[in-house]
Amino acid sequence: MTRFLILAATASAAAVLAGCATTDRYASACERDYAENRNRAMAAGAVLGGAIGAAVAGDDDREKGAAIGAAAGALLGHQLSAEDDPCGYGFGGYNTDGRYGYQRVPRYGDYPRYW
Repeated sequence: MTRFLILAATASAAAVLAGCATTDRYASACERDYAENRNRAMAAGAVLGGAIGAAVAGDDDREKGAAIGAAAGALLGHQLSAEDDPCGYGFGGYNTDGRYGYQRVPRYGDYPRYW
């Protein structure tokens, strides 16, 4: 019984923390919807992974199988729901891998004035 209570407390704490992850007041509606959908995919993966883990595990290790399956399912659901540019801004992140070269884009005022 105590294992079930620990598992339930851990799952509820994870759900509370996942709900707090989308409180960015500067994000657009599209970004908030994307984050919410990603959290839902993570929760669905955790539920399905927990059920599969409990079904596959032996009779004595159902709790361990459910916990491992839930963790793996949450990770898998979170990673499978990721997109590079979900809102269509044309910007998928910072240039850290050098696909577009390592030169930075000049800003206004970077050029010398000759007049």
